Amino acid sequence: MKSIKLIMRCIILALALSPLLPTLARAASQEELLDKIKLLEIQIQQLKELKAQQNKDQEKEQDCIKAVGTEKFCKCLAEALPGDINFEQYVHGMVSSSEELRRDSRKHEGQGSVDAVHTAHDKCVQKGLLW
Repeated sequence: MKSIKLIMRCIILALALSPLLPTLARAASQEELLDKIKLLEIQIQQLKELKAQQNKDQEKEQDCIKAVGTEKFCKCLAEALPGDINFEQYVHGMVSSSEELRRDSRKHEGQGSVDAVHTAHDKCVQKGLLW
C-alpha cells in the first residue's frame, strides 16, 4: 500500500515537473528560477522522508514476521504504529504494565506512545489478522 502511494507521488511529481522544464529554460528572472529550484528541493526532501518512513515500516514488518509469523497482521501493525515506535518498543509496550513503563527510565516512552501501541494492536487484532 505504501509503495503504491510512493509510486503515485512520484508520478504526480513527474507530471508536475514536466511543464516546468520549458518554463525553466525560458524563465525571465533569476528569482523565478531560484524559487522553482527551492520548491523542487523541498519536494525531493519530502520524497526522501517518505522513503525513510517506508523503510522503517518494512523493518517493523520484517521484525514482526520473525516473531509472530503472520504477514497480514505484521503489515497492518507496521502501518498502524507511529513512525518513531519500532517493533521492540511495541512488544515492550504490550507486555509491560503501566507501572513498569513509568519505572523504566531507560525507555521512558510516555503515555501517548503506550496508547498508540495499544491502539495499533487493537486495530489489527479487530481486523482478524492475527490468526
